[in-house]
Amino acid sequence: MSIRPLRAFWLAALLLAALAAPASAQTLSAKAARDLAVLATAYPGLVTAIEVDAAGRTTVVLNDGTRLPYDDGRAKSPEELLDHPDIKDMLAEPYALGPVTAEPAQGFSPGRRRVEPLFLALYGHDKQQVTANCRPVSFLGQTMAFNTRFGAAEAFARVSARLGQMTTADSSLRRHLLPASGGVVWRVIAGTRRLSVHAFAAAVDVSPKGNPYWRNLPRGTNMLATRQAFPVAIVAAFEAEGFIWGGKWSEFDLMHFEYRPELILLARLARGENLPLADIRGLVKAVR
Repeated sequence: MSIRPLRAFWLAALLLAALAAPASAQTLSAKAARDLAVLATAYPGLVTAIEVDAAGRTTVVLNDGTRLPYDDGRAKSPEELLDHPDIKDMLAEPYALGPVTAEPAQGFSPGRRRVEPLFLALYGHDKQQVTANCRPVSFLGQTMAFNTRFGAAEAFARVSARLGQMTTADSSLRRHLLPASGGVVWRVIAGTRRLSVHAFAAAVDVSPKGNPYWRNLPRGTNMLATRQAFPVAIVAAFEAEGFIWGGKWSEFDLMHFEYRPELILLARLARGENLPLADIRGLVKAVR
């Protein structure tokens, strides 16, 4: 065999080997790798495969067979980001832990962008499935159903225990918390076609009459003083167990806490905590 055909043979062999080789986490961008590792850490077993094609497009496969783009590549208006977010969009706005120090920028509401098929895979595809996945949880003397999947009910019970100790020491905190409403409330968010997190029994509203909601006040209302008047210790108790607070949204919802451990995990990483993340390398696959 001459040198030229031999060289061509080895080049072809190397190309075939590259095509056959499984992808590694390095195939993903650094942001995608971090985001998907955070998602896999927050919800163990939710992500069953991460497919990366030759153009670098990433598809996330969930445990119910749902296939979602990590980044669909589309430019979106603020409303489209709420109505049709991809996973990258959902995780793009950083949730800030701790006290509120400034009024959020208009439209900045980390957690309001939700990939609905992902929540269906997490908690149930209809009211019947969600209800079957729930168990009663005591909350400061009330009892409400909360979703057991991916640790949500256990986290809510831990929040209740924390708040129970706090309200025993300071009974004035109870007016910010009770009555509370939750359970399976299969409905869309007012003014939208998007399912509420309450539909999945993964959220709670505390003292709805005492804590304002943005649709009930003039748009652009400066809520900083009201946000800061809400007890920081209550917010901290929820955040410690993986819940975010709607009081930190531009479209404020001061009564609302929802279970979003992925956003809390991202927030803890952002402030420099050294936290172990799930190893997703075995989930990444090259596809043609």
